[in-house]
Amino acid sequence: MITILLDNGHGCDTPGKRSPVWPDGRQLLEWEFNRDIVSRMAQQLDQAGIACRRLVPEDTDIALSERCRRANQWARQGDCLLVSVHANAGGGSGGEVYSYPGADKSRQYARLFGEVWPLVFPDLRFRGCKEANFAILRESLCPALLTESLFMDNEHDCRILLSPEGRDRIARWHVESIQRILQQFFPNR
Repeated sequence: MITILLDNGHGCDTPGKRSPVWPDGRQLLEWEFNRDIVSRMAQQLDQAGIACRRLVPEDTDIALSERCRRANQWARQGDCLLVSVHANAGGGSGGEVYSYPGADKSRQYARLFGEVWPLVFPDLRFRGCKEANFAILRESLCPALLTESLFMDNEHDCRILLSPEGRDRIARWHVESIQRILQQFFPNR
């Protein structure tokens, strides 16, 4: 059986990691968004009979080294897939998925996230499957992905990130992608 490791990156005390304050006074705090998405994912995965574990139950920022240590502790016990959930910033719109350079399994899994995106967000651009030297990807013993679900500094994207319906769609994107990975790569789970 494979276990899905859910990492809600950043904590309430991580500097920055928030949207602008929009004209209506609303603001996205990434730590809260990430935890909400992971909670929604965990509930949906549990209902689907898919084993999952949250790496960071705390609200505070947990060092990357500790998050990787926790992931690797699970990975040593059996097959795992780590998914680190984030909201993007820096100008742009849409979603993207990162894997570590040269990590073939992770790259194949990321491709499935890319295939599911237009089914959940037909009106929003998928920016691609990319590679990056992020610590959570590099230091994890199991295949690992980092998702960027829309841009918190783009008002249109951020309104989706703030809405319950948008969050449901983001969780659905993750869960349906994970289900495809399991169907394709672990058919006898």
